[in-house]
Amino acid sequence: MQLLHRLKELYESADDSVNGELLEASSKPVDSVSDPNLNTISLPRIIAEAELIRAKEPHLRGATVAIRYQGLNDFVRLLLAFDGWSAALYLLPEDDAPQLPDDCQFWAGLQSDVKRDTSLPEGQHVVTHWYIATSGTTSKPKWIAHQLAGLTASVRVNLEQMPLRWGLLYQPFRFAGLQVLLQGLLSGASIVDASDGDISRRIKLLRAATTTALSATPSMWRQLLLSGELETLPLSQLTLGGEIADQGLLNMLRARFSEARIIHIYASTEAGVGFSVSDGKAGFPEAWLKDGYYGVKLKINAHHHLCIKPLQLPKSGVKNRMDAQGYIDSEDMVEIIDGRVYFLGRAGGVINVGGNKVHPQQVEQVILSIEGVLSARVYGSKSSVMGSLVSAEVVAEADTELTALKKKIILQCMQRLARYQVPMRIDFVKQIKTNETGKIDRRQPSE
Repeated sequence: MQLLHRLKELYESADDSVNGELLEASSKPVDSVSDPNLNTISLPRIIAEAELIRAKEPHLRGATVAIRYQGLNDFVRLLLAFDGWSAALYLLPEDDAPQLPDDCQFWAGLQSDVKRDTSLPEGQHVVTHWYIATSGTTSKPKWIAHQLAGLTASVRVNLEQMPLRWGLLYQPFRFAGLQVLLQGLLSGASIVDASDGDISRRIKLLRAATTTALSATPSMWRQLLLSGELETLPLSQLTLGGEIADQGLLNMLRARFSEARIIHIYASTEAGVGFSVSDGKAGFPEAWLKDGYYGVKLKINAHHHLCIKPLQLPKSGVKNRMDAQGYIDSEDMVEIIDGRVYFLGRAGGVINVGGNKVHPQQVEQVILSIEGVLSARVYGSKSSVMGSLVSAEVVAEADTELTALKKKIILQCMQRLARYQVPMRIDFVKQIKTNETGKIDRRQPSE
């Protein structure tokens, strides 16, 4: 069933407890907890406006359409209008996008650049392919096609979620942001757009909107913790995704939100939604390799990569990474320790130290486990002798004695890692740079 019809059914059959709204900042800055400068619109109104778009633009039925994010209200309105209406829906990123097909018709706000009439016969069923661009973190960005059934396979609709107000920190045209958006829409929750601005501004906006549920990358969670303002949010659900969720971070979040539901999700643009872990531990149970996870099948291949067979396979863009059994190679390295599967990092992101392969995230997890460390990034520095050497950037807690902390980091790394994995250089920085998807930017050292 198309997204528009699912939402209509939800709101027509629900009681007054389902009162989903979209909230975004007005043109005025968010200055305080009580700041009223929030533009709010109800989901039933958005639904009606999406139906109006279809009525005014019948020639776009069956068309190939690309939309660009210009605010949460417009974005949701267009998603509702075109899912189940257009044949292909491209979600344009703000930066360089992969090439679009020649027959693509653009849509910006409520103005379309119509090239041709592609309307289908009345009554003919349309299944929309959603095209989402990969972030290009490890390779050139490309389009991956999904259908709504696959994008919403992990959405859980229950009465407990109805009162939630989801904070949107991810860009909604990216896979992770779209997941948060669809979860909120289909569970009758309200959604607060905090996908732009610095951390302080985002927290003020989330606080002004009384946000109760939040999803972010581990790197962004660390920035939120570093701000000292995260505890001012009345959060009852915390979700981590996009990067490795280490035990130290999970423990810090649990200490601050002892009654909240805390989960970390494994998903990717290529493979779709894989699984979620809610037991408070890093990694996931080894038993899932045998038993699967709610129909999602998992295995580890000969290269120690995690492979996933999702409930709904992407429609294009992953054939070169799929085996004969339909498993998609995630290219994430894993290891099994004491009945638990732990992530080591991306296969393509290793540092070559004299012929030895070092996974940056594996070293980061050791550093992050040390008291006094808030955040860390490990990268390779060029060496004329060894090819590369391991280097690290560290964000320390306030008032920490840095010389002593540096010695502690080196000692812990020497005790828990091979000699070639130990950082030869450690720099203390104010913050770790993140990219547009909220993940650590591994291309250049921070300043």
